[in-house]
Amino acid sequence: MRINLVGAFIRNAPFGTEIAFKKGFDRLGEHLVNVIDDSQPGQVWDYDADATVVFKTMQGYWHDLAVTRGKKIVYQPDDLRFPHIKQMMQEMRRFCDFAFTFDNDGAELAKSYGYRKAERLLLTADDTLYRPLPDVEKDIDVSFVGSLSYGGNHKSRVHMCKVVAALPGVKCHFQSDLYDIEQLNRIYNRSKIVLNHATDVGQEFGHGYGYQCRHFEAGFTKSCVLSNVIDNERELENVETFASEAELQGKIRYLLANPDMIRYRATGLYLELKAGHLPEHRALQMVKFIESL
Repeated sequence: MRINLVGAFIRNAPFGTEIAFKKGFDRLGEHLVNVIDDSQPGQVWDYDADATVVFKTMQGYWHDLAVTRGKKIVYQPDDLRFPHIKQMMQEMRRFCDFAFTFDNDGAELAKSYGYRKAERLLLTADDTLYRPLPDVEKDIDVSFVGSLSYGGNHKSRVHMCKVVAALPGVKCHFQSDLYDIEQLNRIYNRSKIVLNHATDVGQEFGHGYGYQCRHFEAGFTKSCVLSNVIDNERELENVETFASEAELQGKIRYLLANPDMIRYRATGLYLELKAGHLPEHRALQMVKFIESL
């Protein structure tokens, strides 16, 4: 199969959903993949590709996308409940008939925008970048690394950090917008518990939609992940969850008092991800979707 992958490969490196998927296709080694960085001039398109997958949206090359033959698919790794993400998806519908979304409800929303077929396709992460490190001391009790300052979209995350910081004797590390992947990997390796909270799209504290990159990134480092409840699905069985302030504090107290449970959850999630959520698993799911069209 010949596939165009379109995304911000250079701008997002080494992060980015498109980069992890490219890694997956490289590992499969069965398909001719043409990478197009839509923010760079002089990109070469395969106009006769069997499929073109655009990650999130496009910065340019609209004419090339319009005249390219084959199936055209947009993959939206962000929450479609955000107005600007909804607008992106509605704009992409002019060029793409099919869509991937990161959660089940998002797929239904995409269909309501006119996409002929839409399915959930979970995120993933590069397990060669996010990995267990040897001889690293677990000297951080609880950590959170991620956006904490983007308008009102991260109020629940900020509140989560404040609730955890109020626990006596708990050593915390909270950091916003860290783009050094080796440093991030080391923080996860040093952490007994890695926190996650979804962005705010109208849900109550302790609730959210879809699994985020952090579930996979921290999971591949063999860390224990404590996350808001995922309201619309239950895929990763070894993610610890909380639905309220009291449950968040209670889970942290319990886990820190029971290191065997931390190791059990961390190992379980790591094995779960390795068994079915590697980049090549996602690439194969993408291929099967294309073949079904």
